Amino acid sequence: MKESTLAAYREDPRLFVLAWGAAATSIAALLLHLLGVIRMPYTLSFVTLPGMTFLVCLLVLAGKADRPIITGRLRSGLAAGLLGLLAYNGTRWVLGAVLGLGSGPFYSISIFGSLITGKPLGSPVGDIAGWAYHLSNGVTFAIMYTLVAGPARWWFGLLWGAALEVAMLLIYPSSSILRPPALAPFVVVSLTSHAVFGTVIGLVSRVRSPTRPGVRS
Repeated sequence: MKESTLAAYREDPRLFVLAWGAAATSIAALLLHLLGVIRMPYTLSFVTLPGMTFLVCLLVLAGKADRPIITGRLRSGLAAGLLGLLAYNGTRWVLGAVLGLGSGPFYSISIFGSLITGKPLGSPVGDIAGWAYHLSNGVTFAIMYTLVAGPARWWFGLLWGAALEVAMLLIYPSSSILRPPALAPFVVVSLTSHAVFGTVIGLVSRVRSPTRPGVRS
């Protein structure tokens, strides 16, 4: 039988909470900026980068402390995030081409890069920073899911994708920084791509969950 959904928490509650919180520091950088608390260059330097470093340290610690479920779910989250991002970006690119989006389906990534670097939109340095942040968010969203859900049915991943989409729809249209040029195409592209992302991470998480304690995924 597969491990239970909350097995990672039961295995080591403190390590579970620390890992989940560390993963959440990636999106926290953007949220703190939008709330006007701390500008993004500082949140990345003093919140996200330490959080990502801490997350890697927790992965090593979980392995040494013989926490196979947490270790397996962290690794599963990395794999799920990379595959989910591949599907997500592919979906956005295809829909952007089909719908003829003049601003491009990845307009927000240039905005992220500009917020991070202070460079104008479309600058090479800014775009690299924006894509790196996009990668960080995709992987950490998947890790947050796999830590909690593990072997849950794939459609739990779809629900997670839907939750991310709801958050995006609440934040982007009302933000003077991230407001999309055209709302209807934005919703179509965003809704579909998040559904694909959630489905992929749900499938990967379920497939890679250990079949019994002590078996690494």
